[in-house]
Amino acid sequence: MNMTCTRSIGAWIAGATTLSIAGGAFAAADASSDMAKQIAELKAANDALAAKVTKLEQGANGEQWLTEQRADEIRSIVSDVLADAGTRDSLQGSGATAGWNKDQGGFFLASPSGDFKLNIKGQIQFRWAFNHRDNQGITSPSPAFKEDVWGFENRRTKLAFTGFVVDPSWSYEVQLVMNRTPGSVSSGSQTFTSGNIVGSVENIWIQKDFGNGIMVRAGQFKTPFLREELVSSSAQLAVERSLVSDVFSTKFGQGIQAEFGGRAGEQWKALAFYGDGLRANATSVPTSVTSAAGGYAGGYTTPFSTNATNWAFAGRLEYLGAGNWKSMRDFNSYRGEEMGWMIGLGGMGQSLRPTTEGTQTASTTDSMWGVTADFTMNFGGASFFAYGVYRDVQLAGNVATRGGGTSDSMGQWGAVVQGGYFITNEVELYARYELGDTDTDKFRVADTGIDLQSNSIVTLGLNYFVGGNKDIKWTSDFGYAFTPIGDFNSSGADWLQDGSSTAGNGFTNDGQWVVRTQLQLLF
Repeated sequence: MNMTCTRSIGAWIAGATTLSIAGGAFAAADASSDMAKQIAELKAANDALAAKVTKLEQGANGEQWLTEQRADEIRSIVSDVLADAGTRDSLQGSGATAGWNKDQGGFFLASPSGDFKLNIKGQIQFRWAFNHRDNQGITSPSPAFKEDVWGFENRRTKLAFTGFVVDPSWSYEVQLVMNRTPGSVSSGSQTFTSGNIVGSVENIWIQKDFGNGIMVRAGQFKTPFLREELVSSSAQLAVERSLVSDVFSTKFGQGIQAEFGGRAGEQWKALAFYGDGLRANATSVPTSVTSAAGGYAGGYTTPFSTNATNWAFAGRLEYLGAGNWKSMRDFNSYRGEEMGWMIGLGGMGQSLRPTTEGTQTASTTDSMWGVTADFTMNFGGASFFAYGVYRDVQLAGNVATRGGGTSDSMGQWGAVVQGGYFITNEVELYARYELGDTDTDKFRVADTGIDLQSNSIVTLGLNYFVGGNKDIKWTSDFGYAFTPIGDFNSSGADWLQDGSSTAGNGFTNDGQWVVRTQLQLLF
């Protein structure tokens, strides 16, 4: 900055000051005679100010006013101002109307008055999977399936809108998901399986917080029963949930839920749900000796006229022995994380009804109830989780079983145990074992010597959190099935139903294995 520029600044400051003071004087003047007097006074003040500026420019000893020390001080002030402006520009400060805040739901729009907020967040899971099934001796299906199947898939693509209206006690969520639906494409004499990306909605709810830990939610959401299902797909230990979870989970339901407790400093939380049907896989009588048991889809996105339940209830009671509730939202325990543990109990029950009169037969599923218990332990760098589940399924009448008897019920059970350990801040090793039984083979009257009701799978894998960031995770694992995949099957988990032989010689695949690797991004 040269001397001429400095004088210009001084003159500008002096001029601005003159105009400001003059404006005040003019406003206060009562007569034109006083105005001339005040102008003369202002001119004298301006001359005095200009003299001071000149003195500052020359310095006490005639040195340059803008020394290196003063320049450094000015740079420091400018840096502080720019830093403050940066925080305000990102709109995270008080009175912000838009921006990004990870701890408050990601991207957001909000009113300065605090009566409206919209959070936008998403999830992408892109996967490659390889499945091997032995088709030697298989007679069903015919022709036999391919032994090796592999390829890429967009397992999950979700976009969620959350927030509140009126005030923070009125919250909401709308979660959109891109589902994969099978289709087919023909080329000459060959037909190929294809997929169509179709949008649907998972969470659609409104919630009111009455204070004191009491909240009521209405709409469509995950029903409170199985903990493995209630933990988000983005926060699982393995690439995918277990097949036990796929069979016993009540999934999404439409209805009303009350929540009590679960606030910071509280050790208890209770949830109770009443609504339409709860999903229940492998609860119907198998239609053939080689087919898997079907299930009930529940009340997911259905109108009231197609509701197939007389009533449906689900609930959970959780006790937090140590730690905090937030750390129980996932199955990972990161290094440095607070140690904690939790016990959970859940129950469900529903009475089904046909949507069409006169369609009920003896083999129709009439009602069911189930219970589950789980234990979660976080060690701060290592984790442990285990649960068991039991479900009783009642049929409308007696159905023929092997050996000439009959039965009108199924006693089904499952168990899962898993654990993870961080060998570095970014890499976590894990293992899982699951087993279960659907009690359906007794209804496969012809004994083929093949067990299609059991489940026994071990899974080994690792998580890599890129740069230690939880929002970018690469997961890879290997799974091996010790029993044929029958009732416990899920293409979403990359386990496919095995074939079988109707000749009674027991040909089946009791060594199916799966390799999966998945990249997940959260935003």
